[in-house]
Amino acid sequence: MSIPPVPPSNPDGPIPGDQPAPQYGQNAPQYGQNAPQYGQNAPQYGQNAPQYGQNAPQYGQNAPQYGQSPYAQYPAGQQQSGDGVPKLVNIAFWLIVGSGVVWLLSLLLSIGTLDTPAVRDMFQEQMAASGADVNFNEIKPFLVGTIVVFALISAALYALVALNVRKGKNWARILGTVFAALSVFSLFPLSIGTLAVLAGIAGIVMLYLPATSPYFRKQQPFANPYGQPGGPFQK
Repeated sequence: MSIPPVPPSNPDGPIPGDQPAPQYGQNAPQYGQNAPQYGQNAPQYGQNAPQYGQNAPQYGQNAPQYGQSPYAQYPAGQQQSGDGVPKLVNIAFWLIVGSGVVWLLSLLLSIGTLDTPAVRDMFQEQMAASGADVNFNEIKPFLVGTIVVFALISAALYALVALNVRKGKNWARILGTVFAALSVFSLFPLSIGTLAVLAGIAGIVMLYLPATSPYFRKQQPFANPYGQPGGPFQK
C-alpha cells in the first residue's frame, strides 16, 4: 500500500533549494554586468603594439619614385640639380661643349694660317717629293672647304654626345669615349686644339666616376609600358 504524496502547505510558495525567481527583467543582472567587458582588462588589439608599418617605412617611402632616379641611389654628397641631372654630369656636359667650341675655333683659325710662308713651303716640298705639279693657289679653295666641312661634322658630333650624355644615354657616353681616345693623337704639337682635347677627355672621365655612373644605368621610360600614362596598356 503506497503512501500518497503530501501536498505542500503553501502551494504558491517557493520550492526548497530554488532561488526566488525575479520578475522578467526586474532584478536580473545585465548580460556581462559582473563580468568584465570583452577585452576590458586586456589591451585592445594593437594598443601596446605599433600599428602595422608605424615603425617601419611605408612601402616605397625610402625608394625613389618610378623615373625619379636610377635603380641605385647616388652617393651621399652628390646632389642633383633641379632638373634631376647630377651636378657632375652637368659639369661634364659643359666641359664637352667647351671642348667642341675650342676645337671649332682652332679649325677656323687654321684657315688663316694657310697663307703663311711656312705652310706654303711645306706644301711645295710635299708636292715636289710626290712629283705632282700642283699650284698652291689652285688647291687652296679645296683645303678651305675641307676644313669647313670637317668643322661642321665635328660640331654635330660634339652636340650629339653632349646633349645625349646629359640625358643619361649610355651609348652617348661610349661614343664620347671613342672620340676622346682618338683625340689623344691631336695633343701634339701643343696648340689651342690641345686645350680642347684635354677638356673633352676630362668631361668623359667624369662620366665614369662612382657618383655619375648610376645615372647611365637608370630605368628608361620605355622599359615599363604598363606604367606609362597613355601607354598601350593603359585604359
